[in-house]
Amino acid sequence: MSALAWHACPTRSQRAWCSTSSRCLRSQGDEIHTRGAQMNPDDFWKPFEGRAESYEQVRDLIHGVFDKWSSRGRLFAWRGQVDASWPLHSSLYRRLLWSTNAAKAPDEKTLHKREGDILADVHRWGLHMGARGRLSILAQLAMLQHYGAPTRLIDVTFNPLIGLWFAVEKKWDNGEPKYEDADGRLFAIDVTDRLINENGTYRSWEDELHRPWPKPAAADAPVEDRTSYKEWRTRAFAWRPAHFERRVAAQNGGFILGGVPIAPPQWPKSTNPQDGKWKIDEVRRATSLALRAHKLDPQAGGVTSNAVYTIRIKAAAKKDIRNWLENLFGYRHSTIYPDYTGFASFGTPDLKSRP
Repeated sequence: MSALAWHACPTRSQRAWCSTSSRCLRSQGDEIHTRGAQMNPDDFWKPFEGRAESYEQVRDLIHGVFDKWSSRGRLFAWRGQVDASWPLHSSLYRRLLWSTNAAKAPDEKTLHKREGDILADVHRWGLHMGARGRLSILAQLAMLQHYGAPTRLIDVTFNPLIGLWFAVEKKWDNGEPKYEDADGRLFAIDVTDRLINENGTYRSWEDELHRPWPKPAAADAPVEDRTSYKEWRTRAFAWRPAHFERRVAAQNGGFILGGVPIAPPQWPKSTNPQDGKWKIDEVRRATSLALRAHKLDPQAGGVTSNAVYTIRIKAAAKKDIRNWLENLFGYRHSTIYPDYTGFASFGTPDLKSRP
């Protein structure tokens, strides 16, 4: 999801909230249509994508490239989406984009305010308390994500094969297969030195009772405030939560998060400088994180700063890849969604859910 989703939403309306992958622990590839978008996110990723038309090809890309980089200490978060044309958006960002139908995509100031409103409502509802006391902000967001509420978290997995499973996952709508004719997409996001749990600078974020990331800083704010706010909007972070839910453990799940991207930096339209650069509004319609797409080159050492790589999975290969993942590794709906909400969503897919 998708690096990989943990969401098996209990209701159809909740399913529509999820993005794909690790989100509310549903499926990384839940519906994330580009309603109202002014550009096709597929065009943003296509110039940099690797392509796979079989299980063997995607396996070779994963093992031939990422095994080498991982052996050098690099860490990747994976997200699979069943439709390659979908943007890489958090559920909160996507729903803000849909709800405002604005000429300009939302910025971090807008996202930060709405996130604060949601957390205030969580407090009013008394949902900020757990069995052992008050929940940290990250724990609150993880629970909201799990149950389908919009958050800035994007679901991922730290297992590339589970990410691949989400990219080719078989889905249904009202008893009929869906997305089988759409190419899937697998993202590999470099989160080296950006895993909150293993970084001394950010580890305390897990326990903070107030949002630990920088709030919007005015132009006349102290230099340190403006610097940290800029860093928040130009980098992405990963979080591997405690296995508070069976699905998190089954999916080896986590989240990526960060501020809405700004310019500079710049986002090239392709590897050819003559093709120009995307405008920041176009970037935001393709991704709500400051991630730079890079070409997947097996001979290169890889880029270490905010890099994201992507593989397009051809639609015709989805069934074959699913069979390999199920027969060799045991990945299927019952093992990825090992709970009652998972069964409610995927246990009887042939039965219609509406007239």
